[in-house]
Amino acid sequence: MSFFKQNLLFYFIVEYFMQANMTDDPFESFTEVSIETLLTLMFIGFILRLNKTLYAYIQVTTAILVCANIVSLFVIPILIWLTVSEDLLSYYSLGLLFIWEFTLIAYIFRKSLSINLPASLALSVLYFTVAYLGAFAIGQIFI
Repeated sequence: MSFFKQNLLFYFIVEYFMQANMTDDPFESFTEVSIETLLTLMFIGFILRLNKTLYAYIQVTTAILVCANIVSLFVIPILIWLTVSEDLLSYYSLGLLFIWEFTLIAYIFRKSLSINLPASLALSVLYFTVAYLGAFAIGQIFI
């Protein structure tokens, strides 16, 4: 199995675990994670197509998935800690990890699209809005 496929599978499994931790319905979790993964792949493809760098789709997508997977490995214990104790420090830690993933994605966009820092930050915000909030909104419509 290629590195891209392995990361995509790992991404899906980890996102499903985190989503299932937040909801009680496994079907809803599966649907939202499926939509989120599709929106992620489509967003990266759309942005690269607009930039005329679609040839780098596998590399850019793999980079984004690897970063998301690494951050997720740190998020999972914090989510478990958050579920058990709801300590304020766990919320701060989760926020810091979100900022870390946000800046990693912005860096990947900046380097792969050859854009400046404010544009890459704006694109990163758009990515998170489309991928995560879009999946949530579409999931609420269909479920």
